[in-house]
Amino acid sequence: MLKVLVEIFEKGTIESNNSGERIPLHSNTTKDQGLFLQQVFDLVKPQKTLEVGFAYGISTLFILEKHKEINSLDKAHIVIEPDEYWGTAALHNIEKEGLTKYLKIESDFSDMVLTKLYHEKYTIQYAYIDTTKIFDVVLQDFYFIDKILEVGGVVILDDCGGGWPGVQRVARFINTLPHYSKLAAHNQKKQTLKKKLGVSILTFLFNILPFKMRAYPTIDFKTDKELGLDFSCIAFQKNEVDNRKWNWDKSF
Repeated sequence: MLKVLVEIFEKGTIESNNSGERIPLHSNTTKDQGLFLQQVFDLVKPQKTLEVGFAYGISTLFILEKHKEINSLDKAHIVIEPDEYWGTAALHNIEKEGLTKYLKIESDFSDMVLTKLYHEKYTIQYAYIDTTKIFDVVLQDFYFIDKILEVGGVVILDDCGGGWPGVQRVARFINTLPHYSKLAAHNQKKQTLKKKLGVSILTFLFNILPFKMRAYPTIDFKTDKELGLDFSCIAFQKNEVDNRKWNWDKSF
């Protein structure tokens, strides 16, 4: 693991500039999840990758470390981040590790950048989405990532598992797509005994509800656990091109 990452996780702070000033971390990718991103990278062996969301650049450092290992081409990893709220810490630590050559930052909103990449016929083999938690925005990001993702590539969603319902609905939708399958997942969500009991009772009641699919045709009544989606970070692999017919539909 990179020296700066070891230091970040040991101290719980991140160096933000050349003067050595350190600031507290928050909303950051954990060490275990960063290692999970690298494990998925090793499974796919991508040449070009993309990330929506930058923040303190923790996940970016994990991904760039892998690009250095395989001696990728310059600007092999695109990061989309329009928000200056996070300051200079991410770029500072990437420069400190000598990884800048592998990085290209797009300082605009994802709907502008991803559509541009699509029209430029740019392709990738690996994408990580860790951004807003708004359902339609994350779904739009996935839609255009799917357009530029090569067969065999992966798209990884962060903040799944039900903690952020908007993101979870996107995960449930992707799980219905015939040209995708779940490749790997990290950090299975734990439930208290009380919640488990409540979910079991509700699931039983929904299952015996007559005509439920006729009354609620857009809802899949299976739980996230039943679908294997009760994880905070999920990698979906694209197995073939999207050849759905015009009238394809599935509840999620």
